[in-house]
Amino acid sequence: MKDDKGMGIDKTELFQKNIEYPYSASEKRKMLILNNMNKLKKGMAKVDVIKLMTQPDEANLTYKFKKAESDNVIGFSLAYILRRDTDSGSAIEKNEQLLRIHFDNSEKLIWSYSQDVDEFNAIEKE
Repeated sequence: MKDDKGMGIDKTELFQKNIEYPYSASEKRKMLILNNMNKLKKGMAKVDVIKLMTQPDEANLTYKFKKAESDNVIGFSLAYILRRDTDSGSAIEKNEQLLRIHFDNSEKLIWSYSQDVDEFNAIEKE
């Protein structure tokens, strides 16, 4: 695998929190995320997104192709989970409520979407 510094994500720790399921964000965390989610703008730096939104629940690499190889890494995403019933299965099976924010390798926000958060103004993928 390539050195993470070559991918422009050297300061992005890839992780999934040790979450106990079923999971619901605390009311304080949920309100912070919901109150700030529509302040996100295309081109924002990862560090500014985290300052605005707080630490994410997950960070995952984004691949150009389905085959997960380091040469195919085109960025990463941060997930802010409001609700998830289980750690595996489809989004429907997990009963997820979350925001996923995608960044390119230069750590700039390029698009975002939500699962079951109707008030979120998604940033369209180009």
